[in-house]
Amino acid sequence: MQHPAAPLATQAPADKPAGEARLDLATRAAELGFWEWNLLDNSFVYSPRAREICGLPQDDAPLRLEQLQALTHPEDMPRTHAMLLRAIDPDIRERLPYEYRVVHPDGEIRWVVANGEATFAAVDGVTRAVRYVGTLQDATESHQLRRALETTETRLHLAVEAGRMAVWEADLREDAIAGSPELNRLLGFPEDARPTVDQIRAGYAPGERERLQACMRDAVARGDRFVETEMRYRYPGGEPRWLLLRAEIQLDDGEPARAVGVLMDITDRRRAEEALRASEARLQLAQRVGHIGVWEWELPSGDARWSREMYLLFGLDPDAGITPEQAWLAGVFPEDRIAVDEAVRRSTEGGQPVDVEFRIRAHGETRWLRSKGTPVTTPDGRARMIGVNQDVTSTHRQKLALEDRNRALQEEAVQIGRERERLFELSRDMFGVVGFDGYLRAANPAWTRILGYDTHSLLARPFLELIDPQDRPAARSAMAGLKRGNVAAPFESRMPCDHGGWRWIAWTAVAEDELIYTVGRDVTHEKLAAHELEAANRQLRNQIEGRERVEATLRQMQRLEAVGQLTSGVAHDFNNLLTIVLGNLDLVDMTVDDPKVRRRLDLMRQAALRGATLTSQLLAFSRRQRLEPKVIDLNGTVQGMSELLRSTMGGSIAVSARLQPDLWSALVDPTQIELVILNLAINARDAMPTGGSLAIETANVTLAESQGLPGEPEPGDYVAIAVIDTGTGMSEEVLARVFEPFFTTKGAGKGSGLGLPQVFGFAQQSGGGMRIESRPGMGTTVCVYLPRAHAGSVADPPAPDTRRRDGASPQRRVALLVDDDNAVRDITAARLRQLGFEVLEAGSGGAALDLLDRNAQVDLLVADFAMPGMNGVEVAQQARTRRPELPVLFVTGYADQTALAGVSEERVVQKPFRDDELERKVRMVAGV
Repeated sequence: MQHPAAPLATQAPADKPAGEARLDLATRAAELGFWEWNLLDNSFVYSPRAREICGLPQDDAPLRLEQLQALTHPEDMPRTHAMLLRAIDPDIRERLPYEYRVVHPDGEIRWVVANGEATFAAVDGVTRAVRYVGTLQDATESHQLRRALETTETRLHLAVEAGRMAVWEADLREDAIAGSPELNRLLGFPEDARPTVDQIRAGYAPGERERLQACMRDAVARGDRFVETEMRYRYPGGEPRWLLLRAEIQLDDGEPARAVGVLMDITDRRRAEEALRASEARLQLAQRVGHIGVWEWELPSGDARWSREMYLLFGLDPDAGITPEQAWLAGVFPEDRIAVDEAVRRSTEGGQPVDVEFRIRAHGETRWLRSKGTPVTTPDGRARMIGVNQDVTSTHRQKLALEDRNRALQEEAVQIGRERERLFELSRDMFGVVGFDGYLRAANPAWTRILGYDTHSLLARPFLELIDPQDRPAARSAMAGLKRGNVAAPFESRMPCDHGGWRWIAWTAVAEDELIYTVGRDVTHEKLAAHELEAANRQLRNQIEGRERVEATLRQMQRLEAVGQLTSGVAHDFNNLLTIVLGNLDLVDMTVDDPKVRRRLDLMRQAALRGATLTSQLLAFSRRQRLEPKVIDLNGTVQGMSELLRSTMGGSIAVSARLQPDLWSALVDPTQIELVILNLAINARDAMPTGGSLAIETANVTLAESQGLPGEPEPGDYVAIAVIDTGTGMSEEVLARVFEPFFTTKGAGKGSGLGLPQVFGFAQQSGGGMRIESRPGMGTTVCVYLPRAHAGSVADPPAPDTRRRDGASPQRRVALLVDDDNAVRDITAARLRQLGFEVLEAGSGGAALDLLDRNAQVDLLVADFAMPGMNGVEVAQQARTRRPELPVLFVTGYADQTALAGVSEERVVQKPFRDDELERKVRMVAGV
């Protein structure tokens, strides 16, 4: 933005009027700065406070436009500049405050709020802005407070979510429960549900309600108002959960009246406790099976207790009456006993665990035991050590065997090193070691034989300098990947020779310990031979591929250009015309009682609707239609169409449905999916001229990987619907072209060639895909994959309650309608008046905003999207700046579905209006 800050004067005169003095006092108290911009001579004036806010020197030096532009933060410049242009535009004259950042010369960033108003006058016969005057206020602290508040609210929400906690309140006398939305989630109900007390108690385990009531009575009897207990609960779907209930009981006349508290899901904790108990049981079993001895030693008395397994480890009979001290002195090697005693002494003094190994003599042989113990203190203050002993003789024997093996391997490694050294010296390939600093650390003699450089010259230069400059980027990228720990793919590079010329070297490399080990093979002769062979064939191959590419591209461009121009150029105007036709037909139909005339009106309406369907088919193929995806049950959709399908197929075709139970919900446009099923069924009927059978199947499908074929969906979960016929089938040539627009095998006038392309476009736009299997004479299976609706998907919103309360008088509601097409606007206004609105009509965005400024009550803005000048979205944005809570509804016949991509489905009505769509969405958006 060009900075809009400039004071009117640096100091008020001493004899200024009282009104101006009070104004100065108010502005100083509010810490406001004044600014003025003279647009005739492009001069600026700032007050001292404005200079202070902007970080400018406190002097009378003239200010330049470039100096002021440099103050605005670069990220805020486009937005503030656009608002400035609207403020000085004679046709707009916007007076909105705008908040942005200024950057002081010392780098400090401050948030400021500018309010300004432009003065307009005729200059050379043209009305233009001559002065732009306003105030400037430092808003840094308020901005920081807002950010801190938003952060605090976010953290609080995360804490509640992480703790899986819900707040509730119960009226014990009225037997009613109320809670936060988290209570529904905690009890297994939808967030927007309002479960009754009976529905909640249905999840109690048998006897749980009585136990909770007894807990409350006992607490009251003890004079305690707080209750905490764990309870079992079962979700409506059957999943068992454990909940922790904490409540405060409020008394009325000595009797419990209300209870307020929280509910927490402790299922994971209970499961962990149960797992711990099971783990302890398994540990005890493992000790018995694994012959692990457990011991306790009481300090300082020296009294010890051994488990039965301890005696067995020492080769003694547990029932022989031998004390642990006797067994210890008789079995442990004397030199090891001293080491164990010293380790135990250090452990008890330092309070640290002990881990020591020692030898014993048992069963006539030497055994190794490993002892682990931990010092503990009993509640009465006595010191003890508890631990386990385990026989690790086999481990020691394996260790000795491993040491012998390591010595043998070391000898083998020395021999291999000598062999590798000879290979390094004699190899015809270039062996090298490159440090992460880019310099060669070692190079074998093959470098000198191939490139001519001596070893000293090679080690004194970075490795990349030895590579031709054109090939250095690939080598540099490979080295960077090796430094990051990645595996480098083999690469080739040219290397100049010391004696002139160059050689092609094919490299492989690996990195280890900040060193890169490389092997380079001279492939110059192979490269030259391949280059000559490629040059010999390149011209012919290029001619053939070029001709095929040009022909294929031309055909594709012609098809896509035809469809693209048709959909983009015709859809908007055609939908507007159909809106006028259908709207007027509805209005005329209300005034006609003659059955013959009404029948002709119905014929006209059906023809107009077929035109709308044709437009929808064209948009479906080009993927420019606007879909309204909803969570639907495909089994219900198929069942609801059964009668229509049977009547469409005729008596010679048997229709059946094979619907999968527990079918996932699909997230698709309900109207379009019905057209898809009907379209595929009609194609199947045409492929069975002498009769046959048609089956419709549904299934849950999980694709693990993509097949890479045209129309195939990406990996994921899908709800599949398949149409299977026993008709003539398709050849491979026809199957390869089924998705091409206007391609058909039917006779002239019997098919448009848009059927399967329309289905394909709808499936891909919905996030799915298609698969077709067919053989001549064997029938055809067309499977459409539709996205699965996961948890959290939005289903059809409930229709707003439009019934008027008893005794309530109708409320006056005003709608502002803007559409540049007079006929369409007339029809839309008539529909809105039928819904009880008073309608303000405007033919452009500017006129609509002017009506909005001049009318205090506007309850709904209905805007056409495609209009000259300001489109509907821009009008809505301007209207929202004036009235942030104003509901907005868009009507559009525009072909490109991305035009309103940021607007929710319930706020868009597609032309032409069908059935009660306009009424439903007006009531939904306006809340009437």
